[in-house]
Amino acid sequence: MFKVAVTLVVSAGLAVCCAMMAVLIALVASSPTKGWSGRSLSLLDPTYASKYIPIIASVSEHQPPTWPSYFMDINVLAFLVPAGIIACFSPLSDASSFVVLYIVTSVYFSGVMVRLMLVLAPAACILSGIALSQAFDVLARSIKFQLPGFPTNSEVDAGDSNPITVEAKNNAPKTDKTGEPSKDRPSRKNKKKGKEQAERPSVKGKPEKKRLLVLPMGASILALLLLVLLSAFYVVHSVWAAAEAYSAPSIVLTSYSHDGLHVFDDFREAYAWLSHNTDVDHKVASWWDYGYQTTAMANRTVIVDNNTWNNTHIATVGTAMSSPEKAAWEIFNSLDVKYVLVVFGGLVGYPSDDINKFLWMVRIGGGVFPHIKEPDYLRDGQYRIDSEATPTMLNCLMYKLSYYRFVETGGKGFDRVRQTEIGKKYFKLTHFEEVSIHNSPLDGSDIQAETSKKQDSGKVEEIKIKI
Repeated sequence: MFKVAVTLVVSAGLAVCCAMMAVLIALVASSPTKGWSGRSLSLLDPTYASKYIPIIASVSEHQPPTWPSYFMDINVLAFLVPAGIIACFSPLSDASSFVVLYIVTSVYFSGVMVRLMLVLAPAACILSGIALSQAFDVLARSIKFQLPGFPTNSEVDAGDSNPITVEAKNNAPKTDKTGEPSKDRPSRKNKKKGKEQAERPSVKGKPEKKRLLVLPMGASILALLLLVLLSAFYVVHSVWAAAEAYSAPSIVLTSYSHDGLHVFDDFREAYAWLSHNTDVDHKVASWWDYGYQTTAMANRTVIVDNNTWNNTHIATVGTAMSSPEKAAWEIFNSLDVKYVLVVFGGLVGYPSDDINKFLWMVRIGGGVFPHIKEPDYLRDGQYRIDSEATPTMLNCLMYKLSYYRFVETGGKGFDRVRQTEIGKKYFKLTHFEEVSIHNSPLDGSDIQAETSKKQDSGKVEEIKIKI
């Protein structure tokens, strides 16, 4: 009975496991992506996200890297990695094969997403270390062989032949104390070993010698010094990149010019204005990039932020920014939005502003709301904001909020990021009101803020950061 009970329990357990596996396989098979996430599919097909999930492609970390980013991140390792790959093939072993496969896959994945440069860095360090080790070995040996007092070539050759002499001596017939050959019968192991040694010369013909590469003394010393300087330069670059490029806060911007360092503190000024001039229960609409900062520094509720996974929410904000002013006001009014935050960098040349991100708003919004079509915002396939821009582009909310009163700044409406004059310079806002402008002029003067809020006007107020 006990065996029967155990058999029944085991059979029932296996049946339950098989049923769970079948359900899991069915769920995965029913998924359009077969259980793969959008990011994973983007690694296998780099064009997948831009075609089907633009919200993933809109993230800067998911963009393919440029060539300068490779030299910025791995610097001189980019030149040492090919040498390390060549060194791994001489001779090729299991370990070196693994390293070669590691670097090949790392280069591919880093070429798909710039964030996966972190995967490439360890592989590049390993291959560069192998290349430097081989180079230092050759250069140090070349210097050593040419030092005074070092054995000559004939002595080195004799030293190389010592193992063969010892082996021959070991294989010589044994003799007893009287000098006569010993009568001990060789074992099977010794017979087999002797047979292999007898066959080895017939196959190879002569013992193989390893040729050592010896470079001139002057060239070896110079190359050694260059490698040391190159390594020191890489250390200095890594420290600088960690301290300046990757540790600088993104909320406080700095720039250098002939008259010194300029600090652009517009973001904190705008968040401080929101914190001190708006009610706690007021909602702020902006692109999702600024959601975390608005929540943390202004303590205000946002519609979307960096952790918003609902694509419809982000598409709704993108649709509002892409729509004409009245339609956008209706969308924001339905979301109970009181303020709209816009970042504009055309005044001083800040490229990461909302105008440069606007096409992603169009694509994401059009993915959910079909009436938003990207070709309506393009002229002959080009994204333009000048006199050749399409009427849909010139009348959308993002254009109006960004370039409202821009011609009054003294630059005649010249956008320093797009390097062109804007197409529509004079217009008015009917459903939105500009209540705060945080502006960092080129001359480095103090940031100026204008506030002219009208109570109970029924309009959605705009907070614009002009950098």
